Amino acid sequence: MELDDDALHRIEELADLAPVRERLDAALAELPPDSAEAVRLRVDAELPYAEVARRLGCTEGAARVRVARALTKLADSLEATS
Repeated sequence: MELDDDALHRIEELADLAPVRERLDAALAELPPDSAEAVRLRVDAELPYAEVARRLGCTEGAARVRVARALTKLADSLEATS
C-alpha cells in the first residue's frame, strides 16, 4: 500500500516528527553540498546508486562512499543534538 503526501503528513503530525525533521534539515545543511545531494538522491528520491553516480558525475563506488560518509555524519550530528 502506497501512501500519498497527505497521509504521510498526517503520520508525521501524529508521531510528532516535526522536531526530528528540523534537526535532520539542520544536520543536512551542515554537510558539504555534494554530500547532502548524494543523501537526498539516494534516500529521499530512492534512486539506485548508478543513477546517483550519474547525476553527481562520479563513479558508482564514489557515490556509495559519499552517501555512507554523509549518513555517518548525519547520525553523529543527530546523536549530538538529542
